[in-house]
Amino acid sequence: SSRCGQRLCLCGRCANSQSRALAMVAFDTEEQLLNADLNADIDDKPVTFTEALGNTALRNVILQNVQLADALNPTIREKLGVHVVGMVLSLCAGAANAIAFAKFKLYVSHVSGSSTAIGLRLEEEQPGDVPTPVELVLYFIVGSWIAGLIIPGNTMKMGQARYEVVLFLVAAMELVCWWHELRYPEMLAAAMGLQNAMITSWSGAVLRTTHMTGTATDLGSALGRMISRFFRRGCSLASYTDQDWDENTVDRQKFVLMNCLLYSFIGGGIVGAAGYGALGLHSLLIPAGLTGALGAMHLAYCMKEATSLATEKAAEEMFARQLSG
Repeated sequence: SSRCGQRLCLCGRCANSQSRALAMVAFDTEEQLLNADLNADIDDKPVTFTEALGNTALRNVILQNVQLADALNPTIREKLGVHVVGMVLSLCAGAANAIAFAKFKLYVSHVSGSSTAIGLRLEEEQPGDVPTPVELVLYFIVGSWIAGLIIPGNTMKMGQARYEVVLFLVAAMELVCWWHELRYPEMLAAAMGLQNAMITSWSGAVLRTTHMTGTATDLGSALGRMISRFFRRGCSLASYTDQDWDENTVDRQKFVLMNCLLYSFIGGGIVGAAGYGALGLHSLLIPAGLTGALGAMHLAYCMKEATSLATEKAAEEMFARQLSG
């Protein structure tokens, strides 16, 4: 590459297509820095990319472009993997939540209902004891904490984190609850917190698989932006700029993914309710089995793609060192 030897190397050894796209954004931004007077503190002196991040306006522009590049450059395998994993986990969470409600009349896959129940029960506006919803909230947080100990980052990167460990733990917690005849709803709450914290973002989209409030919000806002963009351009696709098309692609991808998660969660609720009616306590084996199967699939993927995953990780580490200047 003609740019090899500069502060950011973009040769073919350095990264996959997504990393190269991010590197291009970073390099072009740095190149502009070297020729522009950003503020009085720079005094026309060349600065490194890391030093340039001290400028708030520039940092915001870089962040916006990096997020856009990240959303526009997922591989087909990565996109398919995220959709499949997200849909299966949402279905499992919906099923576990329905089973818990059928058994305990409590929701375990989110903390909003339990938090409200604490206040209602303190004021005796809802029957039941106060410690139970408190425990559900605390155990959900504990599950999320365990995920944070195992998964180093928020963004899902297939094969780059021990997702199978988290998935096996979620399945194990559900099996423990099943073994004890569903006597411990807090164990299911911990499993849901663990699952929900495993993947919190992908390609610029916030991912939640155990509750759908944020999912429905992102779905609606993405649709609103697409419609607003269409009207701003005079209801003519021909008047779209390249930037418009890029942003529209990101919003469309988010809209599709959020729909997949939402309908999978609803489907999981149906599966859980029907399963509890037909199988009783054993219905919990459905989400536990599916979650364990996902863990086994990820482990097999890591073993099969070990060489390419190691190369990709090394390229990202090299890129990080180059950025740090």
